[in-house]
Amino acid sequence: MVDPTHIVRTGQIDWSQLPAGRHPFNPASEMKMARLGDQTGMRRVLTNLVRLPPGKESFIAHAHSMEEEFIFILEGSGQVVLDGVAHEVGVGDFVGFPTDGVAHAFVNTGTVDLLYLTAGERARVEVADMPSIGKTAVFRPGRITLFGDGDVEELTAEEWGARTKLS
Repeated sequence: MVDPTHIVRTGQIDWSQLPAGRHPFNPASEMKMARLGDQTGMRRVLTNLVRLPPGKESFIAHAHSMEEEFIFILEGSGQVVLDGVAHEVGVGDFVGFPTDGVAHAFVNTGTVDLLYLTAGERARVEVADMPSIGKTAVFRPGRITLFGDGDVEELTAEEWGARTKLS
């Protein structure tokens, strides 16, 4: 019997077939992401399984204004950086990111991949501050606007996505 679309067998994910991506403003960022929620048809909660190689980082440190997010560590170890202060995390640790202005990012400080489940809201508009580079991004359907140092840059979702691909 074939599984219904509501079930994703994560043990059967072929990670070698998933493209590696990065955050466009963090050259140390590299990760593979299995979009679990999208595969089941979820539209209100963004849910991903993320594999972060040793020595790599997730996104640039950022703080959400509209959307809450969490991470639950399944394998490996690393650090969550909260407002520039690193905290050790490992298997079974849950890290929540409310909309309190605390900038956060993950670093794999271990010797094996850091595997974590992450989920967050999909608001119609999201504002993310990236304090280390002095930019704020406003995400809305199909468009991203970047503000920083008096500059404003408008991007389509496709243009933003192209910046996340590893060369």
